[in-house]
Amino acid sequence: MTDNMFHYGRRLAPGEIRLLSLQPSTESSPSSALSFTLLTTFLDSPCPYLALSYAWGTQSDRFPIDVDSHSFLVTPSLYSALSHITPELWSLPIWIDAVCINQADEVEKTAQITRMSEVYHNSVKVIVFLGPSDPATDFAVEQLARVGKLVYDAGAMCLNEADMSRWPHFSHLADQPAERGKRLALRAFLEDLMEAEAGDEQRPPGVPSDAVLSLLQRPWFSRAWVIQELVMAPEADGGGGCVFAVGTRRISWEHLWGGHLFLSMWLAREAASIGDADTDEEALRRYGRYLRRTGNADALYTSRAAQTIGIRKKYLQGDLNRCLKALLMNLYTGDSAEPLGCREPEDKIRALRSLAEHGVFLDDIMVPGASWQEIYVALARHFYRKGDLDFLSLCRQRSSQSLPSWATDWSLHHRPPWLGYKTGDAAQLFDAGKGTAPRVREERSSDRVLCLEGWLIDTIEEVGEEWTAGLDEDFSWRSAGARIHDIYRFVSQSSRYPPEQHDEARWRIIVADKESNSMAQQVRATEENSKECHRRLQYATMTFPPGQGSFGTWFAPYRNTLLSLYGSRPFLGASGYVGLCPGTVKTGDAVFIPSGSHCPYVIRRSGDILDETWVLLGEAYVYGIMDGELDLGNKASESREFLIV
Repeated sequence: MTDNMFHYGRRLAPGEIRLLSLQPSTESSPSSALSFTLLTTFLDSPCPYLALSYAWGTQSDRFPIDVDSHSFLVTPSLYSALSHITPELWSLPIWIDAVCINQADEVEKTAQITRMSEVYHNSVKVIVFLGPSDPATDFAVEQLARVGKLVYDAGAMCLNEADMSRWPHFSHLADQPAERGKRLALRAFLEDLMEAEAGDEQRPPGVPSDAVLSLLQRPWFSRAWVIQELVMAPEADGGGGCVFAVGTRRISWEHLWGGHLFLSMWLAREAASIGDADTDEEALRRYGRYLRRTGNADALYTSRAAQTIGIRKKYLQGDLNRCLKALLMNLYTGDSAEPLGCREPEDKIRALRSLAEHGVFLDDIMVPGASWQEIYVALARHFYRKGDLDFLSLCRQRSSQSLPSWATDWSLHHRPPWLGYKTGDAAQLFDAGKGTAPRVREERSSDRVLCLEGWLIDTIEEVGEEWTAGLDEDFSWRSAGARIHDIYRFVSQSSRYPPEQHDEARWRIIVADKESNSMAQQVRATEENSKECHRRLQYATMTFPPGQGSFGTWFAPYRNTLLSLYGSRPFLGASGYVGLCPGTVKTGDAVFIPSGSHCPYVIRRSGDILDETWVLLGEAYVYGIMDGELDLGNKASESREFLIV
């Protein structure tokens, strides 16, 4: 069999792609079931073709297909896809990355990756293979397509994030009666549809939510490469677009999006009725009603699938920010338990190369033979040279010590920074370095050194207890009580804040001076909300058992703000500053503000006191300096260089 294995011929020339064309099998074919020939065409003027999007899956136990009368081994996932989409393969050739790119040729692979968005966009149709089916998933896809078509045809694509946050009255459209009327009519349609699809004692719900939610947890939805494959698929005019294949069943992206929107709104509405119960008995009764109406008992709603499905809508409507910084932060950070992944760490960047606007500079970074660490370091330095110091806030965790402390490790999924980003608009929460510009110096002694100008603000004198607040952890009333106690003690010990400021300092520090507004957006903490929530939290932590009782609607957003400060601990500085810092911080570490930064950071000397290099530990909230109170713009002479390694 080794002698009959397929071997690629010449390397693809610039602008060329290969296509796989299904052929009738012959008796001499090594694989009689799936026999193909490999064609070459020009991407700018290709013959009509399909493109496949799928999850590679395991690399072991490969199956043979026949390519040009030679054996070609493919993964079980790809073999399953080819076996299930043969009706489409008889009509047109197909582009498949694992076969149409010589994966052993780094030069060819790198060149092809730069044009992958064009490969998908120039195709007649993109087929997304989610995997095989069974009777339960067949029925789920059928019903999801049915309901999704109703929702899509009703015009639900007009709904945007502002509409969803102002549901059900759409008050933001008060001065646009026609648009508001359209959404009110759509709301009424969706509510009627929810009632019509709900189950009762006599019949099950129309859409089997358990089976649908299980389908949405399949590996494809958590693969980084699929973002560009889905986004860049052609529009659905003339029967093209993007279609999802589950076994032999098919559902268009438009109907999948509509069905997913319906399901998420339906489950949220039904689940909300449980939380409004006054007693445990009433909650149990309502939970039974929820099960009857939705049929959902075991499967969990996943935000990962929602983001993946929804990103194509943003692109089609011109709402997708395709700059690389925005793509990295939107796709690879977030409070999700299902992060986007890749088989190789460097592919987290490669997967965005052709999707990102102005991503050509990545070609100089992702050269053949470069390690993923070298790619991450070069990418980080590129952003810092541009003045994008926000990425310092995404450096609290590393999978490899071979990365310097200032380089974001994109092989990991990062939760959002505590203090947001420097956006330069109303969404920006803080501006500690107000009036200053980023000053990144070239340091030629080592590629591992980042030279930043900034100001030393304080030295850590004492730290409180860390609150880990992991995504899979319940709210810890003990940690909340310890947090209140530590902040109370540190503020009382500080000579920097006058006594009349102590109360405000305590309720602002515990939430890093931020809260969620009615649109679930992060804004600065207000006395009306955060001060009152702090008072209630103090009371709740003193009850026995802690947290006993009903807290009403105030608690959920306040709890979420507390949990967003994951891995933080209170600190008291030698100069009297009090705030929150990373859990890894120790006595003697330093707080500094890089020039042009929106927030302070904590750093630690990498060696003894004579060593001039520092290790970055993470962002810090410091009460009293977050809005430019230090007037650093007029203190340039007091700045110094910090060599971060």
